[in-house]
Amino acid sequence: MEFPGGDSRLLFVSACVLAGLIAAAAGADIFQEWHVRFDSNIRPISAYQSVITINGMFPGPLINATTNDNVHINVFNEIDEPVLFTWNGIQQRLNSWQDGVSGTNCAIQPGRNWTYVFQMKDQIGSFFYFPSINFQKAGGGFGPIRINNRIVINVPFPKPEAEFDLLIGDWYEYDIKTLRSGLTTPDYFTLPNVLLMNGKDSYLDPLGKTHESFHCYARSVLVTADQEAADYYIVASPKMVNSSFLSSFSGVGLLHYNNSTTPPSGSVIDGPDPFDLQFSIDQAKSIRWNLTTGAARPNPQGTFNVTNVTITQTFVLRGSTARIDSLLYYTINNVSYLTPNTPLKLADHFANGTGVYELDQFPVNASNVEAKRGVFVASGLHKGWLELVFQNDLEVIDSWHLDGFGFFVVGFGDGEWKPEMRNVYNLYDPVVRSTVQVYPGGWTAVYVYLDNPGMWNLRSQLLMNWYLGQELYMRVYSADPNPAKERPSPQNLLLCGIFNSSASAPAPHPNVPSTPSSSQSQQITWFHLVMIYIVTILYTGQH
Repeated sequence: MEFPGGDSRLLFVSACVLAGLIAAAAGADIFQEWHVRFDSNIRPISAYQSVITINGMFPGPLINATTNDNVHINVFNEIDEPVLFTWNGIQQRLNSWQDGVSGTNCAIQPGRNWTYVFQMKDQIGSFFYFPSINFQKAGGGFGPIRINNRIVINVPFPKPEAEFDLLIGDWYEYDIKTLRSGLTTPDYFTLPNVLLMNGKDSYLDPLGKTHESFHCYARSVLVTADQEAADYYIVASPKMVNSSFLSSFSGVGLLHYNNSTTPPSGSVIDGPDPFDLQFSIDQAKSIRWNLTTGAARPNPQGTFNVTNVTITQTFVLRGSTARIDSLLYYTINNVSYLTPNTPLKLADHFANGTGVYELDQFPVNASNVEAKRGVFVASGLHKGWLELVFQNDLEVIDSWHLDGFGFFVVGFGDGEWKPEMRNVYNLYDPVVRSTVQVYPGGWTAVYVYLDNPGMWNLRSQLLMNWYLGQELYMRVYSADPNPAKERPSPQNLLLCGIFNSSASAPAPHPNVPSTPSSSQSQQITWFHLVMIYIVTILYTGQH
């Protein structure tokens, strides 16, 4: 598992898998009401701090859905600052009006509520949600998402008996307001204190109040639970962290057989050398699609490989740092993202972006001449194949994610990427992931099929990097008003920035399709319910 020191991202996996879910009927409506609060009574570690909870829970409630289901999440903001939630890994059927990041949505203000509505696609697997602004992910508010297969889409393993969700993330002993205040000072950096499993401390921490325990039955499924009845350690450890810090920082939970009376004993077995990057690179290259297994396919051409695609754009994006006005920022191609007061999607809809951003102002294949802060928005060609090359100038493993799409991971390498590196790409059976790692001083190449119109966030998944500017937005535009391509703006659309909510909503820009009438909306809804999508994906990219 790649987990650089100081990474506040969350890794969401299906652990211990053991068990099956009763899938909801295809196209069902799932409703949840969330009350978001600060809670000082839930203390993951011994430190006194406020944690962001949802309905009093940390982690938050499970969203358990089946492909084609329509999810309605009514979020009541009961904390003293704005919030937004994003749905990590939910791809083509999540239109960018519901993406829940600063470039697509106005924040939900304190004392207000707003309902997200989005549809799941055929991407069977495990995902997660989290608050996307103001460094809030470091303070909680995250939770699991499951997407189960419809009966018509088989999975390549027997139906399991039970399933457990495992959220692994680092945690600080300070609350997020204290952390944020430090981030505005020059050269501020602090390592997190512990790794949590499902919001709980390590089993080996003498000061820990709770630890995570998974109860498993002796049946061979995705995880073969065929050992002697006992308790076993589950360990998550970070990459590129000194051994003196490693043992105290590792997250430790328990795998408990139901008929076990034997607690775990002895020390935790050491994992791979945390500084052996070649081991990790070789492991990453070994992850391939199993072409002999029939299941949901991610490629719109109905195949696992990308040998026959034509690349229409190439972005070479360099992740680095720069000092701007005496402060240290994270950058892409020497540009640190500056969040405007008006969401890009809102500006695009009502004013073609005028007054908020300038499209293609910064280079996507070279570094800007001088480091600066700016609203970085790049054009993506609708239904084109994009080659994304991530170059890492940092001393830690970076991690990248593009909302609305999956990555076909075709290559890893050391040093500077050059066009001839394409000769070593794996185009035959590359795995599709929602997040991909980039090793220090190296590059990672991915292919993306831009069939999902919208304004999409491309970012570092390391929370510190993202918060301090390592992100941009990609505008994938289609003039076709067919809602199968991009759904219209929601009727409960929030206004802010230059489109202040106190004023009446402006008319959409002529280049943008308007919101349909109620009768049209009903036709569109029915159209979505009966349409069959062949672009599918089997697993999330969180490995």
